[in-house]
Amino acid sequence: MKKALGRLALLGAAAGAAYALRSYLGGGSAGPKKGDVQIVLDTGTIVEPGPSEAQELADIARKVLEIGG
Repeated sequence: MKKALGRLALLGAAAGAAYALRSYLGGGSAGPKKGDVQIVLDTGTIVEPGPSEAQELADIARKVLEIGG
C-alpha cells in the first residue's frame, strides 16, 4: 500500500511538472484537455481521466511540487 501511494505521488509530481512546463511554454490554457493527463498502471495499462478528474490530478500535482520546493 505504501509503495503504491509513493508511486502515485511520483506520478502526480511528474504529471504536474509536465503540465506546468507545457503551460509555461505554451502560454497557459483554461485546463488540461483530453490526453494531457495519463495514468500508467503497473500492468502497463494507460488510463486517461475525464477533464474534471484531469484538472484535479493536475492541481494535486501542482500542490505536491509547491510543497516539495
